[in-house]
Formats: sequence, structure tokens, C-alpha cells
Amino acid sequence: MRVLVAGGGIGGLTTAIALRHQGIDALVLEQAEVMAEIGAGIQLASNAAIVLRELGLEQAMRAVGVKPQSYDYRDLRTGRMLYQAPLGDEAAERYGAPMYNIHRADLIQILFDAVPSEAKRLGARCVGISQDKDGVEVRLQTDEVLRADALVGCDGIHSAVRQHLRGNEEKHFANILMWRSLIPAERLEGLGLEERGNYWFGPGRTLITYWVRPKNLYSILASVPAHEVQRESWTESGDISEMLRSFDDAEPRARAMLEQCKSTFITGMYYRDPIDSWTSGRVTLLGDAAHPMVPFLAAGAGQSIEDAWTFARVLARRQDDVPGALLEYEQRRLPRTTRIQAGARAVVKLMHETDGGRLRDRNGRWKGLARIDPMAESSWGLAWDYDVVKAVEGPPGEVRNVNGLREGKRLQRPEGQRAFDLWKHAFQPEDVARGHDGLREAYDRFLTTNFPLPDNVEAVEDELGDVKAWRVAVKGAPRGNVVLHFHGGGYLIGSAKGSLEYAGRLAAAVNGVCYTAEYRLAPEHPYPAAIDDAICAYRALLARGIPASSILVSGESAGGGLAVALVLALRTAGDPLPAAILAVAPFSDLTVSGPSVRAFNGDDPAASRDLLKFMGASYFQGHEPTDPLVSPLYGDLTGLPPLFVTASQGEVLLSDTTRLAERAEKAGVDVTLRLVEDSVHVYTIFPFLPETQSTMAEVANWAQRKLRRNDTQPQAAE
Repeated sequence: MRVLVAGGGIGGLTTAIALRHQGIDALVLEQAEVMAEIGAGIQLASNAAIVLRELGLEQAMRAVGVKPQSYDYRDLRTGRMLYQAPLGDEAAERYGAPMYNIHRADLIQILFDAVPSEAKRLGARCVGISQDKDGVEVRLQTDEVLRADALVGCDGIHSAVRQHLRGNEEKHFANILMWRSLIPAERLEGLGLEERGNYWFGPGRTLITYWVRPKNLYSILASVPAHEVQRESWTESGDISEMLRSFDDAEPRARAMLEQCKSTFITGMYYRDPIDSWTSGRVTLLGDAAHPMVPFLAAGAGQSIEDAWTFARVLARRQDDVPGALLEYEQRRLPRTTRIQAGARAVVKLMHETDGGRLRDRNGRWKGLARIDPMAESSWGLAWDYDVVKAVEGPPGEVRNVNGLREGKRLQRPEGQRAFDLWKHAFQPEDVARGHDGLREAYDRFLTTNFPLPDNVEAVEDELGDVKAWRVAVKGAPRGNVVLHFHGGGYLIGSAKGSLEYAGRLAAAVNGVCYTAEYRLAPEHPYPAAIDDAICAYRALLARGIPASSILVSGESAGGGLAVALVLALRTAGDPLPAAILAVAPFSDLTVSGPSVRAFNGDDPAASRDLLKFMGASYFQGHEPTDPLVSPLYGDLTGLPPLFVTASQGEVLLSDTTRLAERAEKAGVDVTLRLVEDSVHVYTIFPFLPETQSTMAEVANWAQRKLRRNDTQPQAAE
């Protein structure tokens, strides 16, 4: 078995080492004539360190690199701490290995020295590729032809191997330029730059800085909007005036650090969109050739190293079927790298916000995350919390896709699987890459496309106090009882308009009308905006002459938690309470500490632990998440009206549902709990599911017993 490795960077050299570790002959073909000291700092998290440890290289990396103790996020203008992610021993214990900061040249040298001279060739440029059923051939610029069993392209974002497989493809410019510099330690004395990730964030710009050689060399990556740099070429330059102008309002320590840069080089931030295949026969891609990503999740090199181990291990197991091995390698890697690509772009967007309001929203979310996620797992765990050495020994279907879902997860019934697949494909990589803006658009698209309003249901825009709403009812049906409904979406996404079809079925269930409220969303409108809107909408119904005894308060997911929180607020204020509460899979604990959140993380296509933390922190921000009006699970539930709660076995919010039901029952509340098997989160929004139909029939019977029919016609807003 012999493999040609095109490209002698981090991915290519690691691939050769990993192949030899598995007893496979490898030859690295690097077009550069010499291995020059290029680049600046690079960060290798535990997921990469685990592989290098397995290859016997961690000690060499530890000898020249730095183990940062934390990531410290500071405001660029004031220096105020915004967020801190612990690393060091805490992260090593959590993720299985430390993080290392290292000079890129030092890492390349370690890898280069680990490849025997006969297994690497410099000045070897690939200009032609062909394959047949028995092997692959590479023609070099010298016209020499090399033959092997497989070719793996590790030749970066401008990959010749990728171009051979896929033709010319567009790459995208992120409209961000990155200044890079290395500063000797003696120039930084007195600035207090500890062995941490010392980061500063300002409008549209960031400083990512850290030691790469202990007490010897410091790395700076300063990213700025592209329009701030005016030059004909982006090359090394001793003139740093342009960079300093972009940071003229930086706080004193950051400014003093930048002023010590004596030379810099500048590069553009480029990426490519994820692709659905990178393998053809005996040729495949790896690292930036397969999945080039923006450098803001400390993940690019790590993903190349994960690729290398997976490629070598799978090929070693399937030497008699090289094409099959390469397809399995792709199957194991493509979903994960797509997830990291999208996540990295989302981080770039988050860290380069320019609008003052969005900056406050972001910083508020970080404050909330510090409360419920002290290890910053929701920020960094998607990249770091992965042991590829163990993962490659398990089934390929265990790999998680862009939504954090295990690719091999399936339900038993075809109708359940249909709902599962709808959830699975609700959010595409581009949606995730655009942050909560993309998630909002995708969720509304998912709801309105899959659940259109039936012809026999009418929906009219209305207003409850100052809260926009839709009044929904079956045409010609009585308008007696009323449902006040709150949509789901983690307080971050979703809309009243997206819930119209479900609202129509709720109206039919109570033989009346459903008002679905357009409450304000986080992070622009954090707590208490949603609960204030819920109270306002409820009181507006009372003001229209609708008796509380004929009102059912309803919600799914976050809306279910909001419905219960609303009743707690009304009880405290002394308002008349609604006749009943319907909560479907309520998000009732925004500390995200329920046992099912961890147990079923990766099994639920609608939500993951990281997403719930992101959503919850966006809502409560600096407020205490155990406040009962944020997390009603922690409230005194005594005196609540009858409560109907339902969820699916196996969804992440199952324990939010069951714990709420248990606490309510202990408080003397009349509780109806319905749990369904082999289904999905908020299954009731899927009208074609048999369990939806039976649950809605049960809700109708239950509501008929709990509501006191109101025969007056509710007034519409003028």
C-alpha cells in the first residue's frame, strides 16, 4: 500500500506520519523548494493534541509551545473583561488534553522532522492526475510520473487536487483583512501579557494575541474591515501606520502592545462553502483543500489533524478496498467539518459586529453564558470536545452534523422519521453561519413552508395592547373560548406568523379562537421583554371582556415556559388566572441543567445542549436564570390552574417537562402529563403525526372540562 500526499503543510505532514503509524507507505509532495519559517501563531486544542499525543509528538510540541490558562475577552476601547473561558488544567481534564499555542513554523518543523527523508520531496509540484481501477498517477512539473494506490490532496485552499476533482470553484472573501506580527518578549516587558489568550473586541475589529514561545515570542492577529487598508498588494511591510490607525482608540495596554510591532504581513480572510463530496475513486481531499474555514474557532489546523488520523486509520482497515475506504473517510469527516466551517463563520460574524446595539446584545449573551456555562463548552466544545482516536473506532453514524445531530440517528416509524427529517434539514450550514439572523429566517421558512394555513382557517392581524398578534379561528366556528398562544424558538427565533397552522388547530380544540402573540425576541429584547409582552397580551384579552375562566394559555418549547411564567406573574400581581395551561415540551429551566439535555444531546434534531445555552443566555443575559419568571421550574407553583404538559421520550427537553409536572403535582396542581414514544420535539406542530392527532383530541376533551364557555363575541382591535 502506497499513498501520495499532495502538500507538505500541517495536514499533509500529519497524514504522512499517521499513515506510517498504521504501516502504510506515504510520500509527501511539497511544491516549495525549502521549508521556510512562515506564518505566525497557531492554536491547537485538545482534539488535535490527542492525535499528536498518539503519534508521539505531544512532548516535542510541549517543549516549544505554550499552554494558555484561559481565553480572556476584553472590550477594545475600555479594557473591561467581557468573558473568560478557562483553559489550562481545567480544560485538559474536561477535554482529555491541553490546548497549545505554538509558532506555526515550530509545528511544521516538528512534523517535518517526524517524516523520514525518503517519505518527503520538496520542489515536487503536481500538474497532472489520472486514475484507473488499480491505482492513481501524479505527474510532476518535471514530467516525472508517480504511481500509488491513493492520492490525498492536502494542498490548501488553492488545491490543485480539488480543481482536478471539481473544476474551478468560487472562494469567498469575508471582507476582513488580518494583520499578523510576532513580537520578541523584551519589547513587551511591563504590559502584563500573561500566558493566556489575550483578546480584545471592538466594532468590526479584533485583536487575537498570545504567546507562541514561552517568555520569548508573542503572536498578534489584528483583523480589520477590508476598506480600512489601502494598498496595491498585501505583502510584508515594515510600515504599521495603517494598522495602528485602525486601532487608534484601543485601550492603553492594547495600543502599547501594537506599537511594538516592527514588521507585519497582511492576508485576506477567505473561505469556501461546504461541499457534499470530496472523494472520487482513489483520490480524496483533506484539510483546507476539502473544507477551508475562517480562522476564528481555533479549528482549522485541528480539523486537518483529525482528518489525517481518520484517513490513515480507515485506509489501514480497508486496504483491499481503497475507494470504499476513501468514501468511509469522507462519511466520517464531512458532517463534522461542515459543522465546524459553519460555526467558525458564525463566530467571525459574532466577533466583528459593528452596530452598537448588537455589540451590547453579544456582550450580554456572553454574560449569561458565563453564568450557565463556566467552561465555555457551548462556545468551543463543538470543536474541542471530540476524541477522533476513539471516534474512528465507532460507527460512522456517530458523527454529528451541522445541527449537532448524530448522522446515524433514526426513528422506528416512517411518519416519525418524516417529522425527524423535517427538523434535521430545517437549518442549513449557511443559516448556522449567519448566527441568529440566519436561524430566524430558516425557522420561519421551515414553519411556513411545511405547515401552511388550511383554506378553512382564517388568520387576521390583531393587536393585544401594544403586542402584535394574529387572531386565528376555523371559518364559521363559534368564538367562545380563547387560547392565548406563545410560539417556541428559545426566545431567540420563531414568530406568531409561523405558528398560524398550529394556532388554527388550537382554536378548533377549544371550539373558539386562538390569539398567537408576537412577543419580542432576544438578544435585542432580553428579559423581561417576553414576559412583559405576555402579561400585556393577557390583560388586553380581559379588557375586551373575555373572562379569565374561558382562557387557555398555551405555548410550545420556550413558549411553554413563557406560558407558565406568565401565570406565575399574574398570580403575584393579583390578576385573575386563566382556566388552564397547555405546555408542549416547555423550556422551563434556562440553566440548561436537566439530565435529558446531556443524555439526549445529539439525538434530538430540533435542539442541542449548545443551542439551548446560546438561546437561554441570549434571553436572560445579566439576569439570574433561576428567577421563576425566567425559569418557571424554580417557582412556587402553588395555586396554578390545571396544567397539561406533554413531550416526547428521547428529546432534550424531556426532563424540563417531567420535572415541571412533578413539581406542579407536589404543589397540588391538577396535572395531566402525556409522554409519547418515537417522536420529536414539539411533535404537536406536525399535524400528520398520529400522536399529534390523539393528543389534540385529548386536549380538546380536557379543555372542555376546564374552560367555562364564554358566549360573548370577543372584540377585535379597532
